Amino acid sequence: MCWMMWHEGYKGGLRDAHGITLVVISSLCIAFVPSAAKISMNEGASLVALLISRCLIGAVLLLPVIAVQRHTPLIPRKFLAKTIIAALFNVAMIGCLYGAVQLVDVGLAILILYMFPIGIAISSHVSGRQKVNAAQWGAVAGLLAGLLLLLLDTLQFGSLNGLLLCFGSMFCAMLYTMMSSDLADSLGSVLVNLQNNIWSFVILSLVLFFPLGLEIALPETTKGWIAILSNGTFYLLGYWLFFEGCRVIGVTRASILTLVDPLFAAVVAILFLDQHLSSFEWIGFVIILSALLVFEIRKSGKTAGL
Repeated sequence: MCWMMWHEGYKGGLRDAHGITLVVISSLCIAFVPSAAKISMNEGASLVALLISRCLIGAVLLLPVIAVQRHTPLIPRKFLAKTIIAALFNVAMIGCLYGAVQLVDVGLAILILYMFPIGIAISSHVSGRQKVNAAQWGAVAGLLAGLLLLLLDTLQFGSLNGLLLCFGSMFCAMLYTMMSSDLADSLGSVLVNLQNNIWSFVILSLVLFFPLGLEIALPETTKGWIAILSNGTFYLLGYWLFFEGCRVIGVTRASILTLVDPLFAAVVAILFLDQHLSSFEWIGFVIILSALLVFEIRKSGKTAGL
């Protein structure tokens, strides 16, 4: 009996380590997206070209994977409406975020956006899907404090409309993550990501027909093209690995772990954009890592629907 309990615990530990590794690697991939996007736009690419190209790159890269796995790229009709709605929330999240940064500081917009794991944790806790204990809630508070310090130097509140767009982006991120995680459980993360890229491309292409002043401008240099290809590739890998991680450790834990995204993005910016962290940002950096460690060490054993 003791051996069986040890064996089950060992298997559970390996499963946790596998899921955490997938999510952390996904965060590393996502960390390259903002820097690659900034470089490509500095080299002449427009925002809408960047978004559409990243959906196309994702779809092109995933189609061979689907073929190797001998799966159909189509999904059952019963999942179609939910897939399209998830893609709408994904596009709305991006639209609200980029709209917000024109009215408020980027740091504030990112801070509010990365509160979406808290909404997922509350929803999962209330529904009983994945319980969060008191120690973990304390760790979550620490995560928010660390994120605040990380972004403190660039924090400005700006207009009310900007704040509303920030919270709209957070709400869309929460719904997109939860819906896509559920779809990945049923269809697999590869197919879900393929469909999301296809439908996001369709939605963004339709938006071009509206009189919003959007135009497609492509990079003017080789450096810009490399950046735009990198943006699409890392975006694809980030979301693919994230939803694989959700299937292993659950959407709540996986979402909380994504709070390392701004940390990794800051490191990438230091390496490639010659940016530097202040003392407050370094303190926030350490607090976030410490809080994530506490959250994982004190994880609740009472979970469901993983």
